[in-house]
Amino acid sequence: MKPNKYLLRFGELALKGQNRKRFEQDLIRIVKPRIAPIGGKIEKLHKKLLVHCEAEPEVVKKALSTVFGITGISPIWRTGKDIESVLEMAWNLVAPYSGSGKTFAVKPRRADKNYELTSPEIGRKVAETCLVKGLDLPIDLKKPELCLSVNIDFDYSWLHLETWPGLGGLPVSRFDKHGLLLSGGIDSPVAGHLMQKRGASLEAVYFHTPPFTVEAAREKVVDLCEVLATYQHKLTLHVVNFTEAMKTIRAECMESYVVVLSRRLMMQIASRIMTESKGKSLITGESLGQVASQTIENITAVNQGITYPILRPLIGMDKLEIVNIARKIGTYEISIQPFEDCCSLFSPKSPVTKARMDIVEKNEARLDMETIINQALEQVETLEFG
Repeated sequence: MKPNKYLLRFGELALKGQNRKRFEQDLIRIVKPRIAPIGGKIEKLHKKLLVHCEAEPEVVKKALSTVFGITGISPIWRTGKDIESVLEMAWNLVAPYSGSGKTFAVKPRRADKNYELTSPEIGRKVAETCLVKGLDLPIDLKKPELCLSVNIDFDYSWLHLETWPGLGGLPVSRFDKHGLLLSGGIDSPVAGHLMQKRGASLEAVYFHTPPFTVEAAREKVVDLCEVLATYQHKLTLHVVNFTEAMKTIRAECMESYVVVLSRRLMMQIASRIMTESKGKSLITGESLGQVASQTIENITAVNQGITYPILRPLIGMDKLEIVNIARKIGTYEISIQPFEDCCSLFSPKSPVTKARMDIVEKNEARLDMETIINQALEQVETLEFG
């Protein structure tokens, strides 16, 4: 029997109290365009969300595989509340597994506490009926391989045999924008993905330095955006031409401070872009102490004077943890393509690891910062994904 209804299960979303309605609306907004192409519709019942779809279960599973806010997806079969309807549906579902050797159990639950039978009585009735009809499966009440869940609701009953794991987290909200400083490396796409899991809708900012960085480096970032866009409504990429800014910093400032100064400038440019987009924060892929630019002193220097919160979801992770997530979400193979970004190309031989703000300010005083920022903003190219 092929299901045509799917129960979306919530995790922490269910704990949001008075704010739960807003999170549910965010979830509905992101589910609808994913199931519409396969003929699916979403229905809200009480505190449940149901997807109705006649497509094959694997097609439905794939369509919902990039939705944050869902802890599980249960293909369900809905029938009447009366015990006869429940018993008939239960037998139809488990009969095909008879003789398979799978261990079996019934897990009953009733939301309607006025129902004629208690939950244990429902479980015993279903199991006895299936065994009397000839179900040939060994019983295991602790860790069954085949678990038939029977749920008596207020208007109907519904049964299911499995629950597909979901991504968890919170649904991405299109009204909750955050700027991701996206390089072509391994770290920043993972940082963006982890913030999407917390409901953040990303706008990516990439700093391109032609002809020093090849066009293939830019295309790599485009490919990363296409992956990240699958987890939200749409994703905007702002490509900033950073060539003249880097030339000026290299020519006018201390070589050892080039990385810190360029990152501070990137933060200021990204802040201007996110102000225009009504964004709430900036996101980077920094992990504490992983490279010279990510020491606590340098991070502190980069933060100084930036009005936006700077979120660093990878700050306590090691490289192996980050790589494992990148492989899982499909960005790793893109990120390891051998096309360097501007941070790698312009990095000095001996970058400062304990930046001092007095030296940073002295170097920035040599630059016409406002002109540099405005010239970079005038050359921003904007692309849309999703």
